[in-house]
Amino acid sequence: MLQLVLPEYFLHLFYTLLFLFAFEWLTVLLNVPLIIYHFQRYRTRPVMSRPGLYDPTTIMNADQLSRAMKEGWIKLGFYIVSFFYYLYGMIYTLVSGI
Repeated sequence: MLQLVLPEYFLHLFYTLLFLFAFEWLTVLLNVPLIIYHFQRYRTRPVMSRPGLYDPTTIMNADQLSRAMKEGWIKLGFYIVSFFYYLYGMIYTLVSGI
């Protein structure tokens, strides 16, 4: 799990920094809450022998699994909406530049 989590966090932070340098304030404001959540989630991860976000002994509990799935679906929705927002911004910039 950690092999995918840290690259996700770093890529999200990288894109947000790019938007910050481009003075895209609305986009930065939309991304900052998820960055804060990522930081808090990683900081409060369970202590285990190997690093990870989920404790393998408790993840199969119904409430833990339900919470993890909700988190995954919400983040997927955020990333899909963000993708189309970024795509719209790119197309708008390309068309208005002509």
